[in-house]
Amino acid sequence: LNLLSRCSDEESAFALASVLSPDNRAVPAEQRFTQRRAGRSLTCEISSESDRSAFTSAASVLGDAALFEEIWLISRGAVAWRRGRRSARRQVAERKP
Repeated sequence: LNLLSRCSDEESAFALASVLSPDNRAVPAEQRFTQRRAGRSLTCEISSESDRSAFTSAASVLGDAALFEEIWLISRGAVAWRRGRRSARRQVAERKP
């Protein structure tokens, strides 16, 4: 499995890579986890003899990335703006016939 994250900038990609690396170094013996960063993109590659095991690890990585996103945005004061944008979209959708 390949998971590709495109961050808003290189600083965000570097921070995400730093957060995900320590948490995913101790993967099960039958798995391989590699991570590459290029500019604002971060690719995590998970391979395993068991599809279920690979998908479970991928779900864990995605959960960690989602948590990172929320914390990263809070630290930059962007969560209120982002939620406001979602709310505005919802209001527009509700107005459509």
